[in-house]
Amino acid sequence: MAKIRVHELASELGVDAATVLARLKLLGEYVKSPSSTIEAPVAAKVRATFGVRTPRPAPRPSPVRRDHVDPYVDSPTFDPTAPSSRQHGWRAGAVPVPRHPDLLKNIQKTRQRFPAFGDHLDALRSLGSQVVYAGPCRQDGFRDCVIVHVRFSGAIETGFGFTREVMLFYSPHEDLQVRTFEAAARELARKDQPVTPDIFFMWSPDQRLGIKLNDWSRPSKLAIPFLIDDEDELSLITLLRNHIYARDLFYMTTPVFGASFFGRRTLLQSLRDDVFNQQVTGVFGLRKSGKTSILMQLKEELHDDHIVTVLMDLEAFPSPPEDPTDDIVSDLRRRLIAELKTHKLRTQELSQLSERPSILELKNALQVILKHLWKDGYRILLLLDEIEYLTPADRIDIAEGDMPRVAQLLSALRSIVQESDNFTFVLSGLTSAIVEGGRLYGRPNPLFSWAKAVYVKPLKREEADELASTVGGKMGIQIEPGALEALHEASGGHAYLYRNLSSAVVGHLPTDVFQRTMIRSAVLTELDDWRSRVQGNVEEMIQHVKRYYATEAVMLELLMDDPGDFKELAPSEHVAVRRLKDLGLIHERDGEYQPSVILELV
Repeated sequence: MAKIRVHELASELGVDAATVLARLKLLGEYVKSPSSTIEAPVAAKVRATFGVRTPRPAPRPSPVRRDHVDPYVDSPTFDPTAPSSRQHGWRAGAVPVPRHPDLLKNIQKTRQRFPAFGDHLDALRSLGSQVVYAGPCRQDGFRDCVIVHVRFSGAIETGFGFTREVMLFYSPHEDLQVRTFEAAARELARKDQPVTPDIFFMWSPDQRLGIKLNDWSRPSKLAIPFLIDDEDELSLITLLRNHIYARDLFYMTTPVFGASFFGRRTLLQSLRDDVFNQQVTGVFGLRKSGKTSILMQLKEELHDDHIVTVLMDLEAFPSPPEDPTDDIVSDLRRRLIAELKTHKLRTQELSQLSERPSILELKNALQVILKHLWKDGYRILLLLDEIEYLTPADRIDIAEGDMPRVAQLLSALRSIVQESDNFTFVLSGLTSAIVEGGRLYGRPNPLFSWAKAVYVKPLKREEADELASTVGGKMGIQIEPGALEALHEASGGHAYLYRNLSSAVVGHLPTDVFQRTMIRSAVLTELDDWRSRVQGNVEEMIQHVKRYYATEAVMLELLMDDPGDFKELAPSEHVAVRRLKDLGLIHERDGEYQPSVILELV
């Protein structure tokens, strides 16, 4: 078999020559330079470390007579499940050259408008990728910009996790402004754009293009500067690696929604139905279980349904025994006015109120506005997050304590739901006492036996697998079944812990390979360090439970100290036991109670 030069093998594998030299050294083969040749068996060993089979010679096809041969047409179909498909390199699964006259005309116009586009087009075609759409930006003030859609080859799509076309945005401005970036982001968000929703490329003659896009990009909108070396056929691959492999979409410290939100589809659909049926719902679960993300995603999905949504975080207000009611009412008025103005809807009655109206004044004004909104087909949805801050059991008797105005505010909200056809609200937080207790601050609880309680439990295995596979795919990572199993077992399916562990593993995956793969051993290797790093977060979650659930806190300590005593006491404390199950802190198996994986991490 013939020898092959190091740089030729590197080009075949889609990596640089230095990477191949380093791999040869690990295999005990000391090679001098990229121009050095290596024997075929050694090249086969290198390919194997990248997960690539050495190709067998294919039988020579019978000659086909053609008047015209286009090297970019009639490429073989790419099968990502076939190991031998990688032998074709990054061109495998090449996209046919476009032939529609309108598209070809628009491509030619774009080439004339932006000479750099010609080099980009050649680079794309050399890697089996094609432009499938080109046209001017449709936004006022940005008509001189051009939108291009690219379909990458099957190999590139598989290697970097693309499942749709990708948008390129061309700007002629030598001093690119953030408003142009925002225009590109709006184009990406258009409902009629069948493109990847969280990644796009951008080009302009601005010498600081890369610096600016690095500053303006965010996880939900990654803008890659389309700057490639036309003398390096793998420059585009290097560009993709430098940006997509550098992403860590598992690591999230803030709530996620939109393109970053995955799973919980059944719960979201149930909440949508509750909104339209005016069923008030409480969404409860441990800290960092994804409650706020669910509210934000619900708001996102209802955006086009003529629903004005106000999301309020009650953690920002004073907590009992200090009365937060006046502050909540004042802020609710302000937020309602702002959201209604955004939709160009009536605000007169709310605007005429003082900045700190009474509960009754706010209720009356809102009811008048709701009648006008109903005629135009609009609804109002109020989302109250971190509701446990209204019921801190360690500071005040939430059943008979002297805080009647909290109950009065909830009574007013209930009245509006009952007297209007286009208003409802959703609660979210740790403790369900606000809907499950018969008394609230010395008054009958207006939400008792009226609002519905649902719990955000740990992710089931199939939900977790979908989350990991989808998020991993966006970073060009394939996750093997053994790794998925290990991720779920170690985290107990808790959303934050699951993503945090996945992030820790991703941080140690190699980036100089054809296909990044997470295997079980990679997860197991990371576990000890991860457990020590995450222990503080888990302890904080448990302390939060103990702060708001006094009885449940005692039962938890009893289970950890003496499971027998816990089992004996469980029938008389069935409400606390059921709540601990709903929170995912304990589980029952064959009549025996056991702590969850979350508790074992403390």
